[in-house]
Amino acid sequence: MRGIWSSVAAPLSRSGLGLLMWSGMTTALLHLRPGGVSTLQTLQRAGLLTGIGLLVLGSLAGGASRTPRRVWIATSSSCLIAAALWLMLGTDVRTAMPMLPVASGVLLLLAAFSAVTVAAAAHGAGNAPAAWRHPLVLPVHLLLAMTAGLALLYVLMDRLFVSPADGRTMLATLAGLGACLALCKGVYWRAIGGHGAWLQRGGVVLLMAGGPLLAWGLVLTGLPARMPLMIAVATLLAAAVWEHHLFLIDGAAVPERTTPIS
Repeated sequence: MRGIWSSVAAPLSRSGLGLLMWSGMTTALLHLRPGGVSTLQTLQRAGLLTGIGLLVLGSLAGGASRTPRRVWIATSSSCLIAAALWLMLGTDVRTAMPMLPVASGVLLLLAAFSAVTVAAAAHGAGNAPAAWRHPLVLPVHLLLAMTAGLALLYVLMDRLFVSPADGRTMLATLAGLGACLALCKGVYWRAIGGHGAWLQRGGVVLLMAGGPLLAWGLVLTGLPARMPLMIAVATLLAAAVWEHHLFLIDGAAVPERTTPIS
């Protein structure tokens, strides 16, 4: 059971941080254009609240006692900034001081980005196995976070307001990001070896690239965007969990570290 929670905790937190990145960035951009603030404020607050919830769930699943201190500090800081921004968007502060949400959104983007970076660096610290010290570990973690976060933001957009054309654009974006992820993981796995796991690795790559691509193809046939979007999001999130499970196995297979970071 502990192994299951370890495989789920990091993808939950990473998805939450990715959603906070996008929420912070879009909040900052929208408050530079006051005309678009009122209509999209609900989306920003929903994104912030969902991101905070995923971070809390990830922390509970992973266990705070097993989380490196610097990772806990970075994640908690992102959560606190997001909570402050969520409260700010529900008050008159955003209109009285319009640049404050802009600055807070940028700060949240940087904090969430740093939290993902710190967590990825923690895996390669000390006597970490070679698989966790590979140069592609950090880019893949960041790309996974941003892709999962964007997918979740698209789900919120679909629930609140979206047109069929928007749905096609969203799925095309997710298909492109999924293909980039699959390519990066393929290069990473080729570099670290481990030929016995190619079947599982192929499944992850298929979910990353194939799921969003299939969803995009479905919406191009005229199918309403909601169901294909859910397919794309589900396959990307499943790929994130499966990828982290294999990442832990890659590290645990090397004797230098016996307790992988969840």
